[in-house]
Amino acid sequence: MVFPASLRCCYFFHSAVAAWFRLWNDSTMHKMLLIIRTFPASILRLFSAQALLGIGTGVFSVLLNLYLREIGYSEEMIGRLLAAQSLCAAVMSIPMGWLADRASRRTTYLLGVLLLGTGYSVLGLTRSLYPLFAAAFLAGTGSGAMMVSVLPYLQENGRHRQRKYIFSVNVTLMWITSVFAGFIAGWLPKIFKLLNPESAASDADRLQYSLWVGIIFIFFALIPSFGMAGKAEYANEKKEPHRDNPDKKPLETPWLLIGRFAFCNALIGFGAGMIVPYFNLYFRDWVGSSIPQIGFVFALGQFGTALGSILSPAIAGRFGLIRGVVYSQLCSLPFMALMAWRHEFWVCAVCFVFRGAFMNMCVPMRQETMMEIIPAELRSRASAVDSMSWNLTWAFAMFFSGGVIKNWGYDVSLLIAFACYLASALSYRHMFNSWKHLSRNPRRARH
Repeated sequence: MVFPASLRCCYFFHSAVAAWFRLWNDSTMHKMLLIIRTFPASILRLFSAQALLGIGTGVFSVLLNLYLREIGYSEEMIGRLLAAQSLCAAVMSIPMGWLADRASRRTTYLLGVLLLGTGYSVLGLTRSLYPLFAAAFLAGTGSGAMMVSVLPYLQENGRHRQRKYIFSVNVTLMWITSVFAGFIAGWLPKIFKLLNPESAASDADRLQYSLWVGIIFIFFALIPSFGMAGKAEYANEKKEPHRDNPDKKPLETPWLLIGRFAFCNALIGFGAGMIVPYFNLYFRDWVGSSIPQIGFVFALGQFGTALGSILSPAIAGRFGLIRGVVYSQLCSLPFMALMAWRHEFWVCAVCFVFRGAFMNMCVPMRQETMMEIIPAELRSRASAVDSMSWNLTWAFAMFFSGGVIKNWGYDVSLLIAFACYLASALSYRHMFNSWKHLSRNPRRARH
């Protein structure tokens, strides 16, 4: 069965790439643009907040590691700082999920934005180790609060026919704004130098000033967040599909399903923790790129990911939610392997773009699958467990990934991530393939 599966994956790759080239003439794209106009005002306000957050966090994703390196911290210590943030996000996901279910998604989201902005502000003010760890804990708590509240909020404040587009737009918007952030982040240190060429500021100082641009955007996200609805508008619009599933008898318990999602996400989190936080250092040290080149590559990567997220509804319509997730993950693997083999700038840049695009194309489909299957009263806690599984394994990987990179190089980390992503895709297919109404091609199902 390996050969037919490989053929189907190649067909998926061909379909996805072809769709990119005819994107603006595609009826799916036109339909998405029309449906976006019908989204409730509360959803649009959340999207505005997410866009501002995308710019702020995008600046940090490009510059934070470079800043920490510039002020004297090694890859191992950088990995521990990032691991501390993820560990705190994992630990706080459960109480924040409980708060979101008991209080409101809006309150939890506002708290998350405030804590994230406060944590990043401390990062932008200090260079001492212990305050940096305190900032990482604050930022991690804020990230956990936002992650457990966004998905249930989208599910319960959008109509059923809009949801696949809502999840797609949510992910796409974050990546599109990150494109802008990637472009500006790479040039911000040079801009600060041009604005004051006589200044005695060091490279570390200019990187620190650049981080504050991202912090300002994060705090701006509080403005539209206050306009979000406090009460779910469409939470009970349609009977939950998990309660009437003709494809599985007997029905699986919700917590077993949550555990399955968490297991697959944990594998991805571990693989991502081995290499994703270090991609800027990979291009700087392994490929020999400049900071503007790194910003350009990151912007291209976010743009490719945004296009992939836009195509997510079309992919789900052609292949089904389950197979769409599996095939998109498998299509990212050759590009990751090539990044471990070749170290030329343009080869690595192209592979970086396609790896991110295919790997993140599955995110809206995966989110929609989980929110469709899990009962409404458990969605925030399901999101919390899912987030915790990611952050725990991400943090665990980063605790020793710096040492792996220091001793054996970035290629070994890439290959470990390759193995984890492959295991996640195969596990996801095995665990959820029996949900026929989600795994089959919807067009064939109608016939």
